[in-house]
Amino acid sequence: MLSSTFQHPLIKKVSQKLIPLHCLFELTYKCNLKCIHCYIVKSKKRELNKLGVFKILEQLKKLGCLYLTLTGGEIFVRKDFFEIAEYARRLNFAIRLFTNGALINKEIANKIRDLKPISIEISLYGFRDTHEKVTRVKGSFDKTVTAIKLLRERNTKVFVKAIIMRQNIDEIWELIRFVENDLNVTWRGTDSRLLLFPCDDGDRRPLSYRLTDGQLREYMKEELKQLRFFGGGFKPKKAKDNEVLCGAGLMSCNISPYGEINPCAQIRLKKDNNLKNKSFMEIWKVNDEIKRLRSLRMKDRKDCWDCELISYCFVCPGIALSECGSLLAKLPEACRQARIRKEVYEENCTYHE
Repeated sequence: MLSSTFQHPLIKKVSQKLIPLHCLFELTYKCNLKCIHCYIVKSKKRELNKLGVFKILEQLKKLGCLYLTLTGGEIFVRKDFFEIAEYARRLNFAIRLFTNGALINKEIANKIRDLKPISIEISLYGFRDTHEKVTRVKGSFDKTVTAIKLLRERNTKVFVKAIIMRQNIDEIWELIRFVENDLNVTWRGTDSRLLLFPCDDGDRRPLSYRLTDGQLREYMKEELKQLRFFGGGFKPKKAKDNEVLCGAGLMSCNISPYGEINPCAQIRLKKDNNLKNKSFMEIWKVNDEIKRLRSLRMKDRKDCWDCELISYCFVCPGIALSECGSLLAKLPEACRQARIRKEVYEENCTYHE
């Protein structure tokens, strides 16, 4: 389903002024787990030190950035993580943390509580056997569940999420009930949970874990039953032709552990994007690749615009670029999901013009 987010007056103003309202900051690519679907490819480049991160945060603050997501790799692998996070809080960023949770003990849970993040999102891919087949680390399930409990006890707002794939689809709804009823935290369920990306070096191995047509159909049918707002009042909606294609590079950005600006974690720029050489604004306003992305509109998806499935389709130029080589490419996986979603909705929903 396409969003009309960019029609909101405030969002339009932010976009026009090129304010990077939200930044996804990858603090490290190092990780304590070895997840089978991970798209990150480590480089021999030197990751930013603490002072390098501080300088970038100061620039973001001056430019009007409000929301800062700290992610990895695994953020708690960095021994200086809390120095960085506390500095970000002093700059008055609203902080969100992404983690696998396996390194969180009582001491770290207390520090997270004191940090007062707006939320912390933790990945849990299934019950013990399934989770550890995905993470490829024994004991990771118990450590992650313990972390969720520790944070919940400290009244930290926790969301649990998972990429949904062949390895965990058979127990996903039971897992959701476990998370919400037993752990008493909120499950973060969105269409993006169905998305798997090629690795940054082009390896397409993670794509083999996508759901089969039959699994996807059953998941979408069950989703309709579980999510009340997808009931009789639901109606697919087509975006306006001049609507912005993507917020990446307009009001959101990504910064890699090497100090590189990207529109998002899936759109990695080829050149002239390193903050060690230029200021944020020098890159943000003039980089040709970012300017090209900003100029794109829904109508530019010429192979898709007149498609009967477009009202059911998701738009992600980043995945299109990494999988098909173009920001505007017709993405086969989007077509597949849209086709099945349309069939499921038409079989199970009633809506009126």
